Amino acid sequence: MGNSFQIKWIFIVIFSLFAQVFILRDVALANVAFCFIYLWIIVKAPIHTPLFYLILGGFFIGWIVDIFYNTHGIHSLATVFIAFLRPFFFKVLTPVNGYDERSSVSLSEMKALWFFPYIFVMLLSHHLVLFLVESADTTLLMYSLLRAFASAILGTLVFGMLELFNQKN
Repeated sequence: MGNSFQIKWIFIVIFSLFAQVFILRDVALANVAFCFIYLWIIVKAPIHTPLFYLILGGFFIGWIVDIFYNTHGIHSLATVFIAFLRPFFFKVLTPVNGYDERSSVSLSEMKALWFFPYIFVMLLSHHLVLFLVESADTTLLMYSLLRAFASAILGTLVFGMLELFNQKN
């Protein structure tokens, strides 16, 4: 992993967090679907990233979002949760030949039948934890589930567009 790779990831982290806390914070479709672009950092991390770094990174990324959203650790919890589950998702979605040492999470490398289910399941897992913990009330269960599914669909579409844009460059 060379310097250009590290510089690219530093840019992705800064861009994702900046976009989330300053641009997307108050953006919602029908007050149901929310786009959490900061999850791009965990979702797109290299496949062989050690679990410790994923969890630590997930905690700090979620913590920064929690500070700006004033959500008292809910984003940290949900982001650590998907960071913890990420290796399991890779085991379930492993291709027959396994992953190459230099494999990355990308539409061009993994193809749509792998990429989109992976993105959707990761986002849905995050959003279920986030919205169910946020509501903390069984009377809001259906609304929380609606928000989780709508946000996961929106996020999958946005991440797909980001991936298509990234392929062109």
